[in-house]
Amino acid sequence: MIASGSDLKAARKARGLNQTELGKLVGCGRHTVSYWECKPTLKQFGACGAMCRVLGVHVPSRLEMSRHSDTQQEALDRRWQAELQRIRQAEERRKATQRVVCGANTRIGRPCRALSEPGKQRCRFHGGMSTGPKTEAGRRRIGEAQKRRWAAYRERQKTGEV
Repeated sequence: MIASGSDLKAARKARGLNQTELGKLVGCGRHTVSYWECKPTLKQFGACGAMCRVLGVHVPSRLEMSRHSDTQQEALDRRWQAELQRIRQAEERRKATQRVVCGANTRIGRPCRALSEPGKQRCRFHGGMSTGPKTEAGRRRIGEAQKRRWAAYRERQKTGEV
């Protein structure tokens, strides 16, 4: 029987929810959940009552001291699991398209203010820089390409194109 905020918190943690997820299930904010978890006694109405219903717990009234039957509790558990899965999938979809400020150091030493590519941490200018070839064949291939580039550059210098 849930009688205090600490019991509500224990029930939430037993279900594997954080305060934000429980707030979304109930339709309130994280701070409301935190508020009721600090209370010495719980009420049957408003956000507190909704949290108790979502968690499948019962705060008895003065007139009533009954509990949910096993079949009612199983139905509540199934509904709760489906809703929690839906919220977590929505959060994953949101994070996959989220854009944040890049923050990489620029040439003048200030943080980059450009937005990142969707779902990544760096902007298009600062992400994905090559770390160079890893194999001996790759090193030879890069070396030959550099020799060709420098030879072409020197030829352009001689003709005055540069």
